[in-house]
Amino acid sequence: MPKETTANEKTPLTTGQIQSKGGGASACPMAAGGGLDPAAVPLPLAILLPLAFFVWGCIKWIRCRSHMTDGQEQIYHGILMCLVAYPLGLAIPHAKLKAAMSLCHGVSLLQGTKLVACGLAWHSHSAFGFTDGTPASVWAKWINLYGMWGNTIGILWIAVMGATDLLYKTKDLVSYRAPRWVENVQHIILKSQGLCNIIAMIMILKQMAASIEIEQER
Repeated sequence: MPKETTANEKTPLTTGQIQSKGGGASACPMAAGGGLDPAAVPLPLAILLPLAFFVWGCIKWIRCRSHMTDGQEQIYHGILMCLVAYPLGLAIPHAKLKAAMSLCHGVSLLQGTKLVACGLAWHSHSAFGFTDGTPASVWAKWINLYGMWGNTIGILWIAVMGATDLLYKTKDLVSYRAPRWVENVQHIILKSQGLCNIIAMIMILKQMAASIEIEQER
């Protein structure tokens, strides 16, 4: 009978040692957290660069948003999200959960592109056909923006604070467990933004269908 590994035994994952084909043990720094990658940029740069882009972009947005249409505002936030997402890649080696920071980097780039696409189609009568400033347009815009930014912030929270409840691919491989309040914040952010994503898509599809019907009647 093969010996079963108990929860208290040291395994290759927990010790950072893996068995090579030749029979010797070799270090596995990714599993054991064996020090910072020597190719990583300094921590201050990895933190300050995306933070500086975000703050600068928010200041510009506050100054210009009164002159933006609902569509332009989403295009702006899409570009800003991509601008913040690029340097987030520099923070991957420093994150408490590197897989989550890598996910945040990639997902934010995709979401930024999606926001730009939504913004371009927002007022087009051949696409969504929202009328700028109407309740339907404003509510759909804000719900869509919260859904996108909330996902970025939620995954970033996981990466920095070490929350694992909703990190399904790797949570069973991580020995660290965050305090309950950290996990609760994760649940609030990611579950609320996920709901907003669904609501925004329903509102957009409903508006698109209405625009198509109006065009057919003409």
